[in-house]
This record gives sequence, C-alpha cells and structure tokens, in this order.
Amino acid sequence: MHILQWLSTDEYKQKVISKILVEGAILQFILSFVMIAVYLFTDMEPLFLLLIPFAVFLFYSLARYIFSGIEFANVFTEDEIKAAKKRNLLSSIAFCVGMSLLSILMGRSMLDSVMVPLIAGILWFVMNSISLRKSVQKNADL
Repeated sequence: MHILQWLSTDEYKQKVISKILVEGAILQFILSFVMIAVYLFTDMEPLFLLLIPFAVFLFYSLARYIFSGIEFANVFTEDEIKAAKKRNLLSSIAFCVGMSLLSILMGRSMLDSVMVPLIAGILWFVMNSISLRKSVQKNADL
C-alpha cells in the first residue's frame, strides 16, 4: 500500500494526483534555488523567502487539482449534476457552521468566529463548483 491510496482508490486519479504533486515539487525545488540566490544578493528576510516556494507549491497543486476535472468522475447526467451541486452547497454550509461553532467555543471574537469560516466556506464552495464544472466538461468529452 502506498501513500496515494489514502487520496483515492481510483488508479487514474492516483496517477494524475501524483503527476500534479511531482510538478509542484519540481517547481518548489527550482524556486528554492532562486530564493537562495535572492537571499545572497539582497537583504530580504530569510523566513519570508522560505515561505514563497512552499506557498507556490500549495497553490499550484491546489489549482492544478481543481482545474484537472478528476474530482467528480462519476457525474454524467443532469440529476447527478444537481445532486453534486446540492452536496457541494450542503458541505460548504456544514463546514461554515462547524468552524463557526468551534471558533466560538475556543473563545474567539464573534467577528472572527463568523467571518473567517464564512470566507473559507465560500472559497470551498467556489473551488468545488469549478471542479464540478471541469469534471462535467471532461466527462462529456469522454
């Protein structure tokens, strides 16, 4: 059993995810050398320079996964699309409510307890909606 089986049991999906992660790792590796050169020739803060390759890896991998269209491989008919949209909306709402309650229990301010989970939930909904749209387009092409 290898680590990609934790992400998905579908072999094609594992292959695409591993390709995305390898591309991101190569990009991070190259950027690390660029950041070392920038550090040597400028007075920039080293911690900031270390965060840049990590952030690029994270955002690149996430964006490639979203736009790859492999998340919703079993969505073909209009009923399945509607059900996936409904699941997407309900999971985003559940995430917002759960994170808000958890944040309130941790003693955060009311503004932080509502706004941060709301923004995160909206981003989650948008990302899943884009992924669903790309998956439907990809499934239609098959």
